[in-house]
Amino acid sequence: MNIEKRALLDHAQRCRRVADDLAHRDAARRLRAMADVYEARAAQLADEDGSSKPDRHERSRLADTGDRQN
Repeated sequence: MNIEKRALLDHAQRCRRVADDLAHRDAARRLRAMADVYEARAAQLADEDGSSKPDRHERSRLADTGDRQN
């Protein structure tokens, strides 16, 4: 498993773990949504051509989508 995919899955796991411990339902819901995005990105990496490193344009696109969470 490549480094980027492992990092995304680790972030997703952390988000879910924290969400499970929160009493604030809206914050927990947002963290779970973030986890879903991280897992989708990891799956997208797996679906790509097998390259262990996304190209420059892909890294930029992935970085831009992270700031769009509500």
